[in-house]
Amino acid sequence: EKEAAKKATLIVTVSRYSLLKIVQLYHIDKDKIRVIPNGVDVERFKPLNLSGEEMNDVKKRMGLRDDEKCILYVGNLIPRKGLHLLIDAVKHVSKEMKEVKVVIVGRGPLKNSLIKYAMDRGVIKHFNFLGSVEDEILPKIYNCSDIVVLPSLQEGQGISLLEAQASEKPVIACKVGGILEIVQHGKTGILIEPNHLELAKAIEKLFSDEHLREKMGENGRKFVCEKFTWEKCAQKIFDTYMEALNIH
Repeated sequence: EKEAAKKATLIVTVSRYSLLKIVQLYHIDKDKIRVIPNGVDVERFKPLNLSGEEMNDVKKRMGLRDDEKCILYVGNLIPRKGLHLLIDAVKHVSKEMKEVKVVIVGRGPLKNSLIKYAMDRGVIKHFNFLGSVEDEILPKIYNCSDIVVLPSLQEGQGISLLEAQASEKPVIACKVGGILEIVQHGKTGILIEPNHLELAKAIEKLFSDEHLREKMGENGRKFVCEKFTWEKCAQKIFDTYMEALNIH
């Protein structure tokens, strides 16, 4: 990768964070790196008018009762995603809020150890590990959630945060890596230090204020539509290709 980077005419990366990492690790001149974030399909990930029957079907798939608040995580089950923080945060939150369910979408090598960790903490009843889901159901799952959390300890960008914001859902994430570039703290979501008590506090804040959740959701959709659509990102990629080929 280092050799390829040195020989490349131009390099594309998804965030300013990863640009700095490339410069630091590979000693590449930053002037030949272009930051083009991953985009999101805002026609696929958007607020949906689900029928009552459709919503019931999705909630049943999620293991979600009507009286439960839903925290959603979408991503791989790997160490850097920080899911132990979410489990510890839910142990704290569930003392006051009994009707909370965390839906985990994704798979990975930590699944069994995370289930055991949740069992050891006495909160497994608040978790549902869905595994992978079909592409067509994922936007519906976002729509049936209340908050989307990505507790990553390291992240180049965080595509699930873009999908969540496009779906008008407030997000909570750690102040790490490229996440700082795709979440507006206090406006589209809450950014925290990688600490389970801070995460618990942010969850409690959003669950206690429906108006704030709605406002952050609306702001998030607007933010993503302005800056992170696939059309905008594809145009930037095209322009970079033209630049590399020296075509004007």
